[in-house]
Amino acid sequence: MAKGASDLEAALQRVSDEDGARVDALNLRAARRAAAAAATEPSPSFFEGFALQGIRVDRIHPGYILCSFTVPPRLTSAAGGSIHLAPGSVVALVDEIGSAAAVADGKHLKVSTDMSVSFVDLAAAAPGDTLRIVARALGHKGAYSGTHVLVANATTGQVVAEGRHSLFGKMKIRSSM
Repeated sequence: MAKGASDLEAALQRVSDEDGARVDALNLRAARRAAAAAATEPSPSFFEGFALQGIRVDRIHPGYILCSFTVPPRLTSAAGGSIHLAPGSVVALVDEIGSAAAVADGKHLKVSTDMSVSFVDLAAAAPGDTLRIVARALGHKGAYSGTHVLVANATTGQVVAEGRHSLFGKMKIRSSM
């Protein structure tokens, strides 16, 4: 390449001090917003923090997780004259804890492809009740994993809900940087 052409190319690729300062200011604003969000949110997403706040992992083995969870008023609904754990809250627990069981034995992070939940007795999960949540990986076949999640009242043993969760993928983070 000719010297004149390379000088022109270098000049075009140079960033002025003014433009550099603008980019730095953007980065500082983004960093401040991220720091403020991290200080106010208990988890990477608002939903996860809202639904899972207070869950305790009591035991974890490859493909197995045992959790306990006290039903908070924020995750309840009223139906049939009683206040109990909301169906959407149960689905969130099956999703999150089932996913955790699928990766508890060192498998790649996966995304949900299918989930079925049977609401056996939601009235068995009133505000203040402690739940026992057991999740097991049923198996892995290639990039597919299946889990089973059982949610029961820890005191009475009554089954609240039961779910099956299918996950797929070999999620790898790729950076273009």
